[in-house]
Amino acid sequence: MRFKPVLAASALSIAISLAGCASTEPAQIIDASASAYDDAGLSAAARSTAVIGANGKPVGISAYPAPIDAVKAGDMAAFLLMTQGLAPEDKESNPLFNAFLAIDRAAAGDTAGARVILDIHDDADETTSRSRLYGYLDAWFLAMDGQTDAAIERHRGTSSGMPGLTGDLSLAAMLEAVGRPDQALAVYESLTPSKIEAPEHQFDPKGLLYSHVKTVISRHALLLQRLGRIDEAKAVYQRLADAEPEEAISYAAALDSLETGKNLRNEPLTVRAAFAQSLADVSRAMQEQRIIRKIMMGGRPDGFDDQRSALDQVALLVYPEDEGLRTSIVDDFYENALYESAAHVALVGPKSTAPLEIAAGQALLMAGQEDAARAAIDRAIALSDDENRLQTLYGALQLRTLLDDESAAGDLLDDLLASAEGPAERAAAHGLAAEIYGQFGNYAKAAVNAEQARELDDTHDRRLALADAWGKAGKVNDAIILLRTERLARPNDPYTLNSLGYFLIIHTDKYEEGYRILARAKALAQHDPYISDSFGWALFKMGDLKAARRLVESSRKELQPHRHWEIENHLGDIYWYLDMKDDAREAWQYALDNRPPAVERRKLEEKLASGLSAPAPEKRPLPDVSLTDGEVDRQDI
Repeated sequence: MRFKPVLAASALSIAISLAGCASTEPAQIIDASASAYDDAGLSAAARSTAVIGANGKPVGISAYPAPIDAVKAGDMAAFLLMTQGLAPEDKESNPLFNAFLAIDRAAAGDTAGARVILDIHDDADETTSRSRLYGYLDAWFLAMDGQTDAAIERHRGTSSGMPGLTGDLSLAAMLEAVGRPDQALAVYESLTPSKIEAPEHQFDPKGLLYSHVKTVISRHALLLQRLGRIDEAKAVYQRLADAEPEEAISYAAALDSLETGKNLRNEPLTVRAAFAQSLADVSRAMQEQRIIRKIMMGGRPDGFDDQRSALDQVALLVYPEDEGLRTSIVDDFYENALYESAAHVALVGPKSTAPLEIAAGQALLMAGQEDAARAAIDRAIALSDDENRLQTLYGALQLRTLLDDESAAGDLLDDLLASAEGPAERAAAHGLAAEIYGQFGNYAKAAVNAEQARELDDTHDRRLALADAWGKAGKVNDAIILLRTERLARPNDPYTLNSLGYFLIIHTDKYEEGYRILARAKALAQHDPYISDSFGWALFKMGDLKAARRLVESSRKELQPHRHWEIENHLGDIYWYLDMKDDAREAWQYALDNRPPAVERRKLEEKLASGLSAPAPEKRPLPDVSLTDGEVDRQDI
C-alpha cells in the first residue's frame, strides 16, 4: 500500500531567472575573504550564512558559477555579493535584484540606505510593477524606522498590487506588530469566508484555497490568544474543526493548546518578525501563480524554484530567529535533494534548537554522513525540553530507524510511549510505533500499535495505516474489508484507490480487480509517481513486462532527484525478466542503498547475490477498464 505521503500576473508577480544573471565573472567582482563581506556592507545575518571551506574561511563567490548556485548552497553572503557585482543593465532588468540588496541593508538596520538602493522618493509613480514592489518594501522600511502612520498609509497604497491574499495578510501583520491589534483582527475577519470547505482528498482543487483559509484562521486565533481572548480564539479555530470533523481528535488537541498555551509558541509579533512573515507569504504566492500559469499552458512544475528560495532566504535575514521559515527553506532544499545545503541552513541559525538539529540530522543522513547524523540526533535530544520533547522524539526515532539503530530506536520508543499524553499524542505515538516495528520486521507488534492508534484517533489515514499493518501481519481479509469501506467513503480519492488496488496486487491473486482499480487511480492522478509504480506493478503481475517497464521507469523519472527503494526494487525485477541483468542489479543496489525495511533488505541482498529463480509472471489478457472501475457498493464489503 502507498501513502504519500485570479490567474493573471499581479504587480509583484515578476518573473526572474537567477541562473542567467551573471554577466560578469564572479571571481572578478570581489574577493572571498571574510573582510570582503564586511567591506561590502552585508548584514551580520547574511555573513553568518557563508559556506565555510576546508581552510576555515568562506568559500566566496568564486565557488559559484552563477547566483543560482549560491542560492542552492544557502550562501546568501555570496549571493548578495554576486548581486552587488552584476552589471547595471542586469540589475535594471529585474527589480528583485535591488530589492534583495535593499532588504539586506534594512536587515543590517540601515533603512535609509535601503531606500537609497531602491531610489525611493515621495512622488514616485505607484502604477508600475517596480514602484509597487518598492512601495511595499518601503512601507516595511518605514515601520522598521518607527514611522507607524506613514508605514500603514504607504502599505495601503500598494496592497492591491500584491498577489493573492498577501496584501491583506501583510497589512494585518504590520498592524499587529505596531500595536494596533483590533485593526489587525478586523482584517482577518474580512478575509475569512462565511463557509469553509475542506478538500476531500489530496488531489481536490479546493486544497489550495483551503490552505490559505487555514493560514488566515490560524493567525487570527493566535492573535486572539496573545491578547488573552481565549474563548474567542477557540471559537475562530473551531471553524476549521467543523470543516474537518474526522480530524476531531487533532483539532481538540489544538484547541486545548490555545486554552492552556501548552506546546504553543506564540510570542508577540515584532516588526522584523512580521516583515519576514510577509515576505515569505509573498514568496509562496508568487510561486503558486507561476505553477498555475505553467499548468494552464500545458506544463508541469518541476525542479528547484530558485525564485522562491532566494526570496525566502533573504526574508530570513530580516528575522533569523524565524524557525518556521528556516524549516521551510530546509524542507525545500531536502525535497530537491540538496542535502548539504539543507543541513547548512539548519545549523547556521542564531540558536541551535532540537527541531533544527533533527532537520540537519535528516539531511546529513541522506548525504551519507551517518556519524554526523547521529551526532545531530544526540544534540537534539539534549536540547529538547517539555515543550518540544515529543516532537524531538518523533524525529529522533525515525532517524534512528533509518540508520538501522534498532536498540537505540527501541529505547526512544519506550520513552515516547511513556511521555505521550491525551488521545492525539498517544495516537501519534502508537502510529509511529507501528511504522518502527514494521520497519524492523516485527509485523505483529506493528499491527497491535496500528490498532491502538486507530482506537484513539479513528481517521482515514489511521485506517489506511492499519490495513497496511494487517496485511503484513497476515490479516488480509480484515484489511480488504477496511480498504473497501474507505473506498466507499472516498469514491474519487486516487490514493484510496491506490491503496486498495496495490493491496490486492501484493497480498491476493485478484490481479484483474487490482488492475482495474489502479487504472482508475492512474486516470485521476496521471503523474503521481507512486500510483504510476503501483499500476506498473499490476502490469508486471499480468505478465506485460514491457508496459510495466515503461510505467515504472516513468515513476522513477517523476520522483527525481529522489529514489524510492520500492520503485527501484520493482524495476530490478522487471529488468531481470527482460534479460537486462546488469540494469537489474543496479536497480536492486539503488533499492538497498535507499534504506528499505529489514525484511525487504534481506530479500534484496539475496537478489543481488543470486538473482531471481522463479519464472516470469504468466502473460494474461488485460481486462477492459472504464471510469467506473474500482467503485464499491456496500454489498461488496
